[in-house]
Amino acid sequence: MSVTPGTRAAICLLVLLALAVVACSAEWPMSVTVVIVATPTQVAPQTIATAAPTSGTGDPGTVATPTQAAGPQSAATEVPTSETRDSDIVAAPTQATASPSSATVAPTSPAATQGGGAAAPIPSDPDFLLPDLQTLPPTDLVIELTESDQRLLRFSNSMLNSGPGTLELVGQFNPDSGEIAVTQHIYTSDGTFEEYATGEFIFHVGHDHWHFENFALYEVWSLTPAGDLDDVVALTDKVSYCIRDDARAEIPGAAVEPVYTVCDQDLQGIAVGWIDIYEFDTPGQIVDITPLPDGVYALQSTVDPADQIREADEANNAAVVYFEVRDDRVRIIDSDSISQLPTPET
Repeated sequence: MSVTPGTRAAICLLVLLALAVVACSAEWPMSVTVVIVATPTQVAPQTIATAAPTSGTGDPGTVATPTQAAGPQSAATEVPTSETRDSDIVAAPTQATASPSSATVAPTSPAATQGGGAAAPIPSDPDFLLPDLQTLPPTDLVIELTESDQRLLRFSNSMLNSGPGTLELVGQFNPDSGEIAVTQHIYTSDGTFEEYATGEFIFHVGHDHWHFENFALYEVWSLTPAGDLDDVVALTDKVSYCIRDDARAEIPGAAVEPVYTVCDQDLQGIAVGWIDIYEFDTPGQIVDITPLPDGVYALQSTVDPADQIREADEANNAAVVYFEVRDDRVRIIDSDSISQLPTPET
């Protein structure tokens, strides 16, 4: 069978058309697929934005958005936490108040259980630097007449610590008694110290600060014709003191600057070479001599009368000054002339 050139051309044209139709049919679904894929890609950011509040499942694509949004919220949440820390700082005084309570068990020496009236045992270690308390002769004697017809002897009183060690008293709150127990710190030559129970701090309402209890004793004595101390005729006992450095004495080894200057319940003392002074006009600085007739007497002031404090020398704690009372007036007299003065009227 012969095919004419025209027929052959027609057949070729039909084949080309058929191929074109097939090719076009294959490309059309591919283009549709491309459009479908492209559409989710275009809306993907909207999907992420919507999903942001519920992220936290670990989706890396959504972590950045909630982290940025949560940043201010996290900072706001931390504010109460920082306030809580501030309140911890404010509460520090409570911790400091509690620390003396924990210190009540600090004294371990058998001597720490003694004191408070009995003579305090003196540490035998030669390395201990003990204080040495000395009462200086009272000064500034005056008579105060009250509205209730009392005749009060007022005077200034001074206690010197001549060393070689400092007097240091540390308050420790006792939760069982509710009192401020006091321990004496006795230092050694190498800077360490031991603690001994000593007494207690009390709050003095009239002075509006803390005192060490029973630190002084004031006595007025009658005299024998020879001028010797005879009998106690008036006294003020268990005198409490704020123990601190008031004036420096010109003695060897005196501390250059004051060390103890505050009358609180935590720490009081007298540095080496310093003097604790109570002026005559201080509330309570008196002996009531109302019943005594005019005459010559001795005023004796004693520091640490109950020997609560461990010190180098217990024999020099008292000092005496002689005075004469006449017509509600008082004058200090020399001890050498006592025997020449008239005895008190009876």
